[in-house]
Order: sequence, then structure tokens, then C-alpha cells
Amino acid sequence: MKKNRATAIIIRDGKVLLFHRHKPGRDYYSLPGGGVELEESFEEACIREVKEETGLDVLAIQLASRYITLEKEENYYLTEVTPGEPVLGGPEAKRQNPDDAYIFEWVDAAQLENINLLPGVARRICLEILQK
Repeated sequence: MKKNRATAIIIRDGKVLLFHRHKPGRDYYSLPGGGVELEESFEEACIREVKEETGLDVLAIQLASRYITLEKEENYYLTEVTPGEPVLGGPEAKRQNPDDAYIFEWVDAAQLENINLLPGVARRICLEILQK
């Protein structure tokens, strides 16, 4: 069974914060977030992952969507964070190299339509929020 995941949707000035990932043979985008640890709530995992990956503190968190498969549960949270630009940290910063890049990008709804955002359900969730 795969690890449950908590994902942050961080919106600023009508754009969502994404990781642009470059790996050998792969180019895609993802939202900040990660696995829920033992005895950790989804909300706690989201707050921890945002801090680890971006250096930003979560000021407010609200469940935006829950996606459940036979393998795992993914919760997507609309999060309000402290001002400032994100700074890569945590395991991602340690893995970062020319062959495994993590680049922060602020992406608007129009751009979301044309990028490879994974998992696929993330695009629908982000577009629903951005188009409100």
C-alpha cells in the first residue's frame, strides 16, 4: 500500500505555486506536499511539508479536495502562507542536482491547461480553485 499524501495548494496573485521537475527523460510539475507520517494528521503533514519544501509557514489551511483510491488517500489543502518567495529545503534540496531539478514556478489557470501537472487530478482541483 502506498503512503497517504497531503498536498498544498498555495495561491498568490491568481497563480498557484508548483515545482517544475526535470529528470532524465521526464519533465513535469507537481504541488508541494508529501507523505503522511505515522501518527500525523493530514493537516500536520501538509504544514510540515510546506515548511520543509518551501521554507514558508502555513498561516491557514482548509481542505479543498479528497481523492481516494484503492491504494491511498490524497488530501488537497488550500493553504495561506507567510509572505516571501519559497526557498527549496528538506530532502528535495539534498537531491537537487543538474539531473534532478526542482524549480519553483507561479502558474496561472491558462498555463495550467498546457503543462504536465501530476497527478492528473491536481489540475482539475487547482483549476476549480483558480476559476472561483
